Amino acid sequence: MFYHKYRPKLFKEVIGQDVVVTILKNFLKKNYIPHGYLFAGEKGTGKTTIARIYANAINCVQPQDGEPCGQCRICQLIRENKFLDIVEIDAASHRRIEDVRNIQEHIGFKPLQGKYKVFIIDEAHSLTEEASNALLKTLEEPPAHAIFILATTDPDRIIDTILSRLHRFDFRRVTLPSVVKKLKFIAEREGIDYEEKALYLIAEETGGSFRDAETLLEKIAMAVFPEKITEERASQLLGHLSLDKIINFIELISNKKLEESISMANNIYIQGFDLNIFVKSILKMIRQLILLKIDTNFHKHLELEKSTEVIKKMKNIAEKFSLEQLKKLSRSFLEAEISLKRDLPFPIFFIEFALLEYFHS
Repeated sequence: MFYHKYRPKLFKEVIGQDVVVTILKNFLKKNYIPHGYLFAGEKGTGKTTIARIYANAINCVQPQDGEPCGQCRICQLIRENKFLDIVEIDAASHRRIEDVRNIQEHIGFKPLQGKYKVFIIDEAHSLTEEASNALLKTLEEPPAHAIFILATTDPDRIIDTILSRLHRFDFRRVTLPSVVKKLKFIAEREGIDYEEKALYLIAEETGGSFRDAETLLEKIAMAVFPEKITEERASQLLGHLSLDKIINFIELISNKKLEESISMANNIYIQGFDLNIFVKSILKMIRQLILLKIDTNFHKHLELEKSTEVIKKMKNIAEKFSLEQLKKLSRSFLEAEISLKRDLPFPIFFIEFALLEYFHS
């Protein structure tokens, strides 16, 4: 699987978490190794990946500039999945006090192969109250050889007394261009022919998660093999329209082309695309156009998820609308969204009506 094959093995291969990586490398350079860490952030941002790299680096025989050397006996064992002193626990399925007591039994034993025994507890917020309290006792007086790294998507659910004993690292949401950069790297290594717009579509679909984007790229590549991954093909497989189509649709409206707008909406309906997703995409785009008009710095936020070419096109469209027109358009499509939830016959009518409302009210 692409996700496992291209998972970073070194800090320098990690994309989008520069602050976290820098601090952890500095810990290693100064030989300052705290016993407890909290890695907090959305799924797919690299929490467990960085935890594994850090566990490798602190056990490495000859780390170089805060990186695992990749050559020593420890690094080789880790690469071959034969290293016994990194223990990963999924707290979503091992959340009871008995599971934490299991960990406590292992803690007393010294590492078998490395300098430290590292416990990586994923989804740590899932631990029960009793399990959390048991873990707290361990964190209060951990053995010198034990390191705990708690990873979570919901740090607010972890009890304060545990939080106070951990060094907290907040993982940033990964930008779409960063995800696309990784997808390009994988596609080129795998000999996959692609359109950049298709990779942006995959990145947007997965909400900036490296793991999900890499998995989706693999599925789509297998579905279209040996053909090129085009934006059109990717959008068909994902079941919703490409960003280009959404922009083109709103551009027709900005140019006051009612007939062409209705015709395009009908073609989208005939092709079997989900109209609920279509309308949500329109509303999202209208919101972004409004913000482009009222916030001179909003384009900087868009740079985190859209290409320069797309942002330029959106700015041009925003200039064609007044703020009142965009508010009116959003009201029309909000009504369409509400109506579509009723699952009535001829759902395309609600989009047609939204267009008629906008053009003739």
